[in-house]
Amino acid sequence: MSGKRLRLSRIFGGDGRTVIVALDHGQFQGPISGIFDLPSTIEKIISGGPDALILNPGIVAKHADLLAGKTSVIVRITGASTSYSPSFDYHRLTTSVEYALSMGADAVIVMGFIGGPGESSSLELIGHTAEVCDKHGLPLIVEMLPQDPEHSADPKYISIGARAAYELGADVLKIYYTGKDSLSKIVDSVAIRVVIAGGPKDKDAFAMAREAIQLGARGVAFGRNVFQAEDPERCVKELVKIVHERCAGA
Repeated sequence: MSGKRLRLSRIFGGDGRTVIVALDHGQFQGPISGIFDLPSTIEKIISGGPDALILNPGIVAKHADLLAGKTSVIVRITGASTSYSPSFDYHRLTTSVEYALSMGADAVIVMGFIGGPGESSSLELIGHTAEVCDKHGLPLIVEMLPQDPEHSADPKYISIGARAAYELGADVLKIYYTGKDSLSKIVDSVAIRVVIAGGPKDKDAFAMAREAIQLGARGVAFGRNVFQAEDPERCVKELVKIVHERCAGA
């Protein structure tokens, strides 16, 4: 499908790798450190040269002038839950695929949860969204999370979640880094691109990115690791160097 191929090529570039910065936390966590003044943060991060940003639709609509011609845009189309919600996995479609496409999205991203009460509705949402995305030639990125924080980086949970999203139609997976002993097996079990989220970690973002690329990941999709860094622009530049240059040919 040419639409998906063209859009994915803008996100993953000539080497098939990507540095994505997630700036969609405000809908869930509010004006936290690093994104209190989101337009200013966007400008700093774009100066570092990322391949794409993950943004909520209202930000794309209001600040398109900061984005046009400078980076690819991935629109978050699920949400409907804040940090005060008693149900962490209560995520619903908040924006249609068609609306995201009209905004100029290069891809959309939805959340998927396993191992909790919201699992069935979450997987149903992924399947239906994949069908709509296929009709419009728009890539679907699925961020798969175990609902229980105690299993947030558990390779057994993430492996099942990754495979479920792949079989339901995801084009790209965003998952937590699970470590040297398991990530390559997860990557090999799905014939789609996998990018690594920040999330729980026992090493810094640069080391995590380096290892993930060596284990078969196609890039990173970091949020707080970047926008809460002392120098977000420098952080992005270093990630770009790791993903696109230092590990070239790995």
